[in-house]
Amino acid sequence: MTKRDNEMVYEMKPSRREFIKRAGTAVAGLLIVPYLSPSGVFAYGHRRTAYFLATVAITDSTNTPADSYAFDDAAGGVKQKVRYLLELLDQYESGKVSALFQKGKKVAIKINLTGGSGNASNPKLGGYTATEAMWTHPAVIQAVGQFIIDAGVNPTDLYIVEALWDSTWQNTGSKVPFGSNDAFGYAGAVKALGCNVVDLNDTSSANITTLSTGSNYYNFASFTMNKILKDVDVYVSIPKLKHHSGAGLTCSLKNQVGAVPKPLYMITNDNGRRGMLHHAKSTDSEWNYLPETICDLNAARPVHLAVVDAIKCATGGEGVWCANFSPVTKHALFAGLDPVATDSIGANIMGLDPAAKSFPLPAPLMDGTSTSSITDNHLYLLNGKGIGTNQLEQIQLVGDGTDLVTAVRQHAGIAPPTRYQLCANFPNPFNPSTTIVFYLPTAGHVALKVYDITGREIETLVEGSVPAGEHKLQWNANGLASGVYLCRMQAGDFSQTIKMLYEK
Repeated sequence: MTKRDNEMVYEMKPSRREFIKRAGTAVAGLLIVPYLSPSGVFAYGHRRTAYFLATVAITDSTNTPADSYAFDDAAGGVKQKVRYLLELLDQYESGKVSALFQKGKKVAIKINLTGGSGNASNPKLGGYTATEAMWTHPAVIQAVGQFIIDAGVNPTDLYIVEALWDSTWQNTGSKVPFGSNDAFGYAGAVKALGCNVVDLNDTSSANITTLSTGSNYYNFASFTMNKILKDVDVYVSIPKLKHHSGAGLTCSLKNQVGAVPKPLYMITNDNGRRGMLHHAKSTDSEWNYLPETICDLNAARPVHLAVVDAIKCATGGEGVWCANFSPVTKHALFAGLDPVATDSIGANIMGLDPAAKSFPLPAPLMDGTSTSSITDNHLYLLNGKGIGTNQLEQIQLVGDGTDLVTAVRQHAGIAPPTRYQLCANFPNPFNPSTTIVFYLPTAGHVALKVYDITGREIETLVEGSVPAGEHKLQWNANGLASGVYLCRMQAGDFSQTIKMLYEK
């Protein structure tokens, strides 16, 4: 035991009853085990894992600066939360996230700015802003963009894309297209990234192309889209999580409706939206047609990575024009490489069953045009096509926000994957505590130790036989100097080290 152990063990070691109580609060429902060094570890949990078809990473913004969309904060700003989320997903997905964003790749980020700036002062927003309740927040866009650039993508190969509704947001040739006074913060995010912005409503002949949906389509054999969506190598969807008056749920796949130019998909007597996507003729049922169209849109322009902004969002509809629209705070950011699985987690958070054949609709539109109480579930349709899974028991949920999701069942009876992992700690930088997650495919002896930057051992966190599964512990660095600390995991022949930055 180190000198620090001797100094602090009596001060910090709780009784077994108190330890279980505190750990249960921090990681509810997880198994407490007795082989921890007790000094700086104040919560520990274990969750058995199994084989899954998809992984979704989720982080909880409660009581962190990210909950008010602070961008860069060592205590857990949006930048730190997004980095934690995507690095964690990358580790569980064997480097597939970082592989998307290598040097030379062209990347489009589709955001969600439904309804235009005229709705930004609507009283139905209450104490929320439009960027909080309706639109993808600029801090989230900037954080994802910065991660992509840091991973290797040149800023000139990064494109923020959206169908801009009104003249306030029209692209006039500048890299700052969201209004000269930057009233909503999007211009500042784009300027900080040094990236491009493309208005997907641009229908000039030089900027549009045709994308096929393949042979197994529902309503559209192809779509006319901005050519940037064909030119990029990687397509990222960052929606604001919401209910939707026609599709039941707005998430990464429903966000695709805004990928086609609105002027080309309007129809008579339904020109306030892309009516052609909702029903080709008056006899079509929107509640069948729109979910099918969402499937077609994904076939034309598949989503490689979904990152969902649900820190603050809305129930009752997609915008203030919906009768029961109501801003809420869900405290969540989540991401996945399978957009169907990712959106299924979003459905769960919004109180919907992603595996059901249909979704309930939240309420009629303000003009009373919505007449159905249910709509076909596009996640169910896509799962049937083999595009992704909407079965919660097949989705591995990882991260410090797993408790935000209910009814995610473990899939029993199938062998777990054979990979050891020591995940990036969160928050990082931290003050004074941070969460460390590691994974064992089989039970075995594990040593988890903290060192200072000179290699001097500071503390042994875990030493002994550990069961298979996901293990999460929270470490407190009180009594230590600010600086870089190394956490090293040794399990048989496996060894991995992560850097942790303690900033007082």
